[in-house]
This record gives sequence, C-alpha cells and structure tokens, in this order.
Amino acid sequence: MNRVTKLLSLFLIAGIALLYIGCDDDPKKSEEETQLDKLRGTWNIESVDNDGTSRTDEYPNMTLTISGTFTTAGLYQYTSDADEWPTVSPWKAEDGWKFKTADVARTITRQQDLIEMTYTLSNSDNTLTLDFNYSGAGFHNGRTESVSGDWSFVFTK
Repeated sequence: MNRVTKLLSLFLIAGIALLYIGCDDDPKKSEEETQLDKLRGTWNIESVDNDGTSRTDEYPNMTLTISGTFTTAGLYQYTSDADEWPTVSPWKAEDGWKFKTADVARTITRQQDLIEMTYTLSNSDNTLTLDFNYSGAGFHNGRTESVSGDWSFVFTK
C-alpha cells in the first residue's frame, strides 16, 4: 500500500508539473505585433527636415495617430492633424500602411502611393523618426507641385 501511495503521489506531482508547464498565459508575440504595440498611439511633431533644411514651422502642432488591431500581415491606419498644412507636402494626412514583411522592425509602406518609410524608435520608444524619399506631386490644398527629396519627420509621445 505504501508503494502504491508513493507511486500515485509521484504521478500526481508529475501531472501537476506538466499542466503547469503547458499553461502559457503570455504567449510570445510576433515581431509585427510587438512593433505595432510600440507604434500605436498619438505622436507629436518634433521636427521636419527636407534635404537638410528645416521645414518644422510648416507643420505647426502636427499630431500623428497610428491605429489598428493586430493581424498577421495586417493593414493599419494613420491620421494626421495640424493647425495648418503647407501648400504642398509629401506627407499624406491619412492613409493605410503595412509593415514590410522582410523588414518589420524598420520599414513600413504607405498604401496609396507605396512609399516605403524607414522608422526608428529611440528614447525608450518615445521618439519616432520616419525617413523616406519622395518624388512627385505633393498632397493638400489641391495644388500639384513637386516636393521631392529626402524627408525626415520626428515625433515624440
């Protein structure tokens, strides 16, 4: 009887251990979900640069709101607001975007014009820098004008 009790106790302990190991209340997030969590929210403009020239004053009090619910290879949204916009700009006020599959931790693609933007998070993920090259007609105010070059938008939370 003593042997049976010990054997049952051993099976009970092993069963509890296996049950405990099998329970994972915090499943590992994918890289895309982790990056979306970092990007999602409202960001405030810090600076705008075009080919080495400051253009920050053309985007007074600009905010960028990134939203969306995670899905694998998902389509997410952003909206922007400012006290006023420049006559033309390479920045679309709102658009859908996706992570670049081969470079989730660094690149997003704006969907309407397929512009790739390199993003960098710094300062404990409280500073977001978006760098991209733009060539063509700008957006806003109905005018068509070239706003080409290398652009860098820096936002903070």
